[in-house]
Amino acid sequence: MKRLILVSSILLSALATIPAQAGWLDNITGNKEATAPAAEATTSVAGLADNALVGNVMSQLGLSEAQAAGGLGSLLSLAQSNLGSSDFSTLSDSIPGTDALLAAVPSLAGDSGMSGLLSKAGDMGSSFQGAAMVYDSFEALGISKEYVEPMVGIAKQYLQQQSGDGTVDLLMKGLGSLM
Repeated sequence: MKRLILVSSILLSALATIPAQAGWLDNITGNKEATAPAAEATTSVAGLADNALVGNVMSQLGLSEAQAAGGLGSLLSLAQSNLGSSDFSTLSDSIPGTDALLAAVPSLAGDSGMSGLLSKAGDMGSSFQGAAMVYDSFEALGISKEYVEPMVGIAKQYLQQQSGDGTVDLLMKGLGSLM
């Protein structure tokens, strides 16, 4: 029994010295420290909460306006890089405020995060780099990468209601390396 107490106290004291990291649970519980990177971007995306798609993401995932806009913008940025200009134009015409959403994507250092590592991996890495950039953007916004799939689902539902199967298919084609 004494050994158990001794081991437990050693483990607890060791854990107390490890710096705390903000995680996905902080997004759910509303911990403001976890969303600090997104708070800085709020001024550039102000007013996007009135956008129906951004509002849906905010309410369904519990994200801030900056997080929802930046996350959607990073998904649209990936779609834009994978679709031709005509297809992306059709997709973006179905989403109000596409330019503002694209502008809400955080800027990333070219050699940082998962996308930076993949950029050094040659042809094999480049095929996954777009998806990695989405994950890196989510991280910069203080959003867990587990939110990617639900956010895509919300976007698909929105597009289905607004424009039909054709735009949903374009979105999924554009996000092919991610999904």
